[in-house]
Amino acid sequence: MKNLLEQGFYLGLGVLSVTANKTEEAVKSVIAKAGLNEEDGKKVSERLIDAGKEARANLTAQIEDILAKGQILMPCNSLVSKLEKRIADLEAEVEKLKG
Repeated sequence: MKNLLEQGFYLGLGVLSVTANKTEEAVKSVIAKAGLNEEDGKKVSERLIDAGKEARANLTAQIEDILAKGQILMPCNSLVSKLEKRIADLEAEVEKLKG
């Protein structure tokens, strides 16, 4: 199950990467064809960037919702680091009590 989620995640990232490049090319093409000046082109680009950020936030929320519903926990690096530190602290305390 985890492997399937990982593959889906990476597939999605690949699609987003290709889509981002194609979108940038399309925006430049549309701006050139529409005869927009540089200022108007920047405004269009800013709106598209804002829409992309909103879409990313929505995607993140959807992924978190799916993971919560599926009871799937995927530890992040910071959580793993915190747990490793706690284990090291506990091991040191045990050694102190033994010695």
